[in-house]
Amino acid sequence: MNRLLKWAVVAIVAATLVAVSFGAGVVLGRLGVSSSASESAPALESAVREVHGILQDQAYEPSSDTSVAVGAIKGMLDSLDDPYAAYFDASQFEVFDEQTRGEFYGIGVVITTKEGIPTVVSVMSGTPAEKSGLKADDQIVSIDGMQKSEWDIDEVVSLIRGPEGTTVELGIHRGEQELFTVTVTRAKIETPNTESEMLDGSIGYVRLYTFNERSAESLRDEIERLESDGARGVVLDLRDNPGGLLASSVDVVSLFVKDGFVVTVKDREGKEESHRATGEVATDLPLVVLINENSASASEIVAGALQDYGRAELVGVKSYGKGSVQTIDALSFGGALKLTIARYFTPKGRSIDKVGLEPDVTVEMELADQADKGTDIQLRKAAELLR
Repeated sequence: MNRLLKWAVVAIVAATLVAVSFGAGVVLGRLGVSSSASESAPALESAVREVHGILQDQAYEPSSDTSVAVGAIKGMLDSLDDPYAAYFDASQFEVFDEQTRGEFYGIGVVITTKEGIPTVVSVMSGTPAEKSGLKADDQIVSIDGMQKSEWDIDEVVSLIRGPEGTTVELGIHRGEQELFTVTVTRAKIETPNTESEMLDGSIGYVRLYTFNERSAESLRDEIERLESDGARGVVLDLRDNPGGLLASSVDVVSLFVKDGFVVTVKDREGKEESHRATGEVATDLPLVVLINENSASASEIVAGALQDYGRAELVGVKSYGKGSVQTIDALSFGGALKLTIARYFTPKGRSIDKVGLEPDVTVEMELADQADKGTDIQLRKAAELLR
């Protein structure tokens, strides 16, 4: 795979073949060549060089090498029919890398995609997003003037995040209002990846927002603190958690399951790689896990494993259904490619991709009701089960 990607970077104008095809009838007519003259596709390398030459010699406004390269890379990724494939330039890759390390520079929103449309799930208190007036359920229709019919969530995150003090302009659709734009100044988001408290004096509640390099360690600290405060059961809230690192999901399951396979990853050739629990259990207290339609990827690995082992009951609504594994390949000239390389399966061999996890106890609820524990009936149900 790496050899192919390296070669593909050299063949930087492959995507321009798509653009040329729209005018093929005119060109072929002028040259007197029948479109059926060749039944088979030309060799990729020679075709790329030929088209590149034509563009440089005849295009009214030839593209720069940089724009041709970026267009070619994106075109090759589009050919995969992989909804999670994406290209990050050097600055976007840096932002993505910050996310995996647990450092955040952005505007302070939790975002998901609904039918390809970036949608605000929640706005963090005291952040630039809150100060600019963004609200839950706002749809982002453009980012710095860029519009797409369908967005990849990682691409959205990489475009919205950026260096402290810079700005991002968002086109917003809110309910019945007319479209409007909001300019937000990015800042370092001072927010922990976990949030915890005691409920009713005996139930520990802990929320995990993403799966990064620090997630398992932070979660362990919260659980130990809750136990020392007298918790006799734990609610792990994975609602709206979009996932993150595969290794982090294994470490989180290991806090509750001493031994056994957490997840099996199967590649395109059918080769399997199974990841076992580390044995570093943090607690044996009764456990309930909250999930919703925005719980995805690593969240589903954790919830699925805990459900398969009977270690926890799942409460909420069916999860997102992202059962695929992506890799990030850094490129020699800066930036990176993200693409799907495998599918994952729960300890009992279940595939979650495009299916999701069914909770043990279904509790329908509006997303906005999470903001107030008085209206959070999913959390109330979890606490009831533990009691």
